[in-house]
Amino acid sequence: MNKDNYEIFLDFLMEFIDKKFDNQKEYISCSKGCALCCKTVTVPFSELEFEYLMEGYKLLAEDIKATVDNNIEQLKKNEKEAECPFLINDVCSVYKYRGLICRTFGLLIVSEEGENTIPFCIHKGFNYSQVYDSSANSISESKVKEFGYKEEPKFYPLNRTLICNLNIVKELGLKFGKSQKLIEFLRDLP
Repeated sequence: MNKDNYEIFLDFLMEFIDKKFDNQKEYISCSKGCALCCKTVTVPFSELEFEYLMEGYKLLAEDIKATVDNNIEQLKKNEKEAECPFLINDVCSVYKYRGLICRTFGLLIVSEEGENTIPFCIHKGFNYSQVYDSSANSISESKVKEFGYKEEPKFYPLNRTLICNLNIVKELGLKFGKSQKLIEFLRDLP
């Protein structure tokens, strides 16, 4: 793993993503400790992302690392949906090292299939919920106007395929490798 080049890529990516969050800030209610999006381990991760995540794990204090280890062991025993083992008291213990998809949670995204994807927290009264029309399963332009928002909600093409194929990825010589669900990487740990 070329950690330096991957971090250059992440800095570039986060500058781009942070602008999207800033542009949509009147619709976003994400804050430290919310963690609704962060609870799943069925999100896709590449080998490169997982290696970087584990770099963050290595830097954890021993007591936090022990908690994560215990969480991973519980996850391996549980065949059902489980929470991310790095999530402790609803805070990511490896936040700087989180995966690509974790960095886009909360935004309206255009999926790899070209479909508009709404964050599920909308159903809990969070991001974009003020302008969401549940009967149409879409953002309501009339609600946007009714509430007097300055910016229209936007769907951003921030899916994994697009992110992993940005020019900067090629320029930095990054190889993401095989992708699979985070839970599969974790279950393969010794």
